[in-house]
Amino acid sequence: MEFDPALSLRILNNERLRRAHWGEYIDLRGALALTSDAPLDELNCIETFSAKRDQLAGLLDIGFSLLRAYDRMPAVHLTPLDRPKGIEKVLRARGLVCERRTVAMALRDDAVIPRTGAQVEIRIAGADDVLTFRDIVAPASTASWLRTMTRRVILDSLSEPWHTFYIGCIDGQPAGTLHLLVEGSTAGIYAVATLRSQRRRGVQTSLLARAIADARAAGCDLICLRTAAEGDARRLFEHVGFEVAHEQTFWVARG
Repeated sequence: MEFDPALSLRILNNERLRRAHWGEYIDLRGALALTSDAPLDELNCIETFSAKRDQLAGLLDIGFSLLRAYDRMPAVHLTPLDRPKGIEKVLRARGLVCERRTVAMALRDDAVIPRTGAQVEIRIAGADDVLTFRDIVAPASTASWLRTMTRRVILDSLSEPWHTFYIGCIDGQPAGTLHLLVEGSTAGIYAVATLRSQRRRGVQTSLLARAIADARAAGCDLICLRTAAEGDARRLFEHVGFEVAHEQTFWVARG
């Protein structure tokens, strides 16, 4: 897919709408600072740069000082829309390293909705399903703070009509999850997860098929998601009909 700034902006706006449930955005007048109780650098970072070149150094000073005040290390989330160009060079000079790369993906207009697995039953989650959804996305083996925050975020989101949470079941037992966030004509897909014991049984493909169908029925002409730049998840999404809209990088200070 050829890079389309307008399309990428819609994807990023959808992602920010979701992250706002996990943390708080602070306008630095040239960038946004995202802070959160979660000890995750991706929820405690500087993003959405729109600064002039001679403002960048001061902007980073303010942003990093703010993160340190919250006992967080400097971290920056970059996309192709961030300005000025050359932010990466400045971050390297300040000792930050590119720790990971992800890709934002958009469903092709000609993509055919995949078949739903006959053995997979999809239901829309309600308040009584919050713990079930949480236990698949953040199982008992994960940190307690993540389980607590995941539960709170799901409960908060359920009160807003643009959020839909799906649970995929096999033989009546919950096996996978998906979160659909519809904002205007843009639909973002998140929290695609499957229990390890139920993988390779069509759970994720079935959940994606239902979410895509519902998003199209809601009038969305852009259906998007984000995943690691390499790996099985990206290959699954490409098989379904998604293609890369842009790459995003995450920079962190170590030591």
